[in-house]
Amino acid sequence: MKIRLWRTLDAFAAVVAATLFIGAPVAAAEINAEVMQKWATVTVVHYAVTGDYSADTLIVNAGTNGYAPVKDRVEMSFDWDQTEAKLVGEPTIKNLPTEIGALRNGASGCRAPVLNGKYEHFTLLSLKEGLGGQLAMSVRSDYPAAAMPVACTGGSESVPARSTTESADLPVPGTMILAMPVEPGGQLTVSSDGKSMIFVNKGWTWTYTPTPVR
Repeated sequence: MKIRLWRTLDAFAAVVAATLFIGAPVAAAEINAEVMQKWATVTVVHYAVTGDYSADTLIVNAGTNGYAPVKDRVEMSFDWDQTEAKLVGEPTIKNLPTEIGALRNGASGCRAPVLNGKYEHFTLLSLKEGLGGQLAMSVRSDYPAAAMPVACTGGSESVPARSTTESADLPVPGTMILAMPVEPGGQLTVSSDGKSMIFVNKGWTWTYTPTPVR
């Protein structure tokens, strides 16, 4: 089953398609011909990718009573044959620890649960070739055991720890996006230095920085 958080990446694929193929014709003057020519001669691209998450999140494995501000980060890099849409060699992955703020009950005025362990929002286990020119990720989320309040302010009941492992697609945006005019403030933007593609949606900020390999 595809992890629900990662519907954001399905949205990313749609935004990329819209950027490249849909809408009013792009005037030649709006296209950076120098950047386009640079990437047109490259077969293999090295991508450095970071995913930064920051959002209010349910972190208890039961009910709707355990929310906290959550931050997480994953870093990955891989070489990509952009003519064949295939990986070249093995990707590298670095998962950083999840950070959580003050835990609270989802209902106003009710006592917050107490965690008996650590919450890990997103742990990338593997990155492999997927379908349709995308990468396939295996993602684990770890929910700690908790003491959950009963009837808002009453006693507590034990909630067991749980881990889930699900699949998710990671689109690989084409380098030609760097040569295209991208609307400022949209979900998909290009960094101010023109070197990275940035996609923001549902708490995640994904930054793709390509460099030529050959």
